Amino acid sequence: MKICVIGLRGLPDIPGGIETHCENLYGEIAELRPDLKIVVYGRRPYIGSDRYVTDTGVEVVPAAALNNKYLETLSNTLVAILRARFGEQADCVHLHAIGPGLLAPLARLLGMRVILTHHGDDFQRAKWNRFARAVLRFGERVGVTSATHTIAVSRNLAARLRSSYPRKAETIQYIPNGADHIVDQTVLDGSAATLQEFGLESGKYILAVGRLVPEKGFADLIKAHKQSGSALPLVIAGGASNSDHDRELADMAHAEVCLTGSLPRANVAQLLAHTKLFVMPSHHEGLPIAALEAWAMTAPLLLSDIQPNKDLGLPESHYFKVGDIDALADRLKPDSPDLPSLPLPAAFIWSTIARQTVSVYDSFQRRFLLKSATS
Repeated sequence: MKICVIGLRGLPDIPGGIETHCENLYGEIAELRPDLKIVVYGRRPYIGSDRYVTDTGVEVVPAAALNNKYLETLSNTLVAILRARFGEQADCVHLHAIGPGLLAPLARLLGMRVILTHHGDDFQRAKWNRFARAVLRFGERVGVTSATHTIAVSRNLAARLRSSYPRKAETIQYIPNGADHIVDQTVLDGSAATLQEFGLESGKYILAVGRLVPEKGFADLIKAHKQSGSALPLVIAGGASNSDHDRELADMAHAEVCLTGSLPRANVAQLLAHTKLFVMPSHHEGLPIAALEAWAMTAPLLLSDIQPNKDLGLPESHYFKVGDIDALADRLKPDSPDLPSLPLPAAFIWSTIARQTVSVYDSFQRRFLLKSATS
């Protein structure tokens, strides 16, 4: 069976939550089930024009995409679906995110099965205007109702989708993001250099990781850190959003705040391995890969109490009220009790997630073989 994966910028080493998800998921699947033919469509502006195979054996095909933040994903999805059907003769397309879900009916019309992975409510992201949010909401509806099977990356999201689309409830399944990939990125010989670059000492800084966009709540964190009187420097590791928000954060940052910019994953792993506390103050997430990566590196976790963060199942002491700067400042004060390190549950390990995803593919393959045998 041939499966074409659509909706990401590309892989490997392309920044983004969906890109990280796909890089690790399909690397595991390629090793687990070499009999499955999986082709990943990326976007030419990010990966160039040549078809290639990654070190994990995943085949990546560049496809055209318009250079426009509103049309990039949709244009790439359209081209990729057409190429999947008429170029690759795919049996199934696996769409990632609700934007690409807008074109799920086209894939079904062309005779392909459709899996949709819903990575979170993208229509809540601050970067979208009212029209774009309405389009994304419609993309969810069209995608879920048209898909042969829908995967939700958090339990709460899966429950909401079953409630919103009761006729499709039996086709909606919870399969989470994973995080153990970050452990392989740890290069012990490089830890001292990474900390030294930013003037840090092991166990003596607070860390947050994520792109510098408003919904990540970094403005709340900077204010709370200053209010707390903490002597520990605050490190925010993440790429710029190329918007006014970057400048707002830079202007807000005081002397004890370090904005590292975008870093290689190995450097992020080292920062996670040596931090005293990892903080995620997000106002919106799907299922937060950055928090899972910190958990995999055994960093103590302090997260906002939005539902996707709560879906991780940490003890209540690891959460604070989202947007409450005073509450967050209290948790960062020098006399605040230390939070413990916790082991990452098996549910968030990529080998487990790959087996669950393959079981979805196998259910399609069994139906295909049964149909062929009876026709």
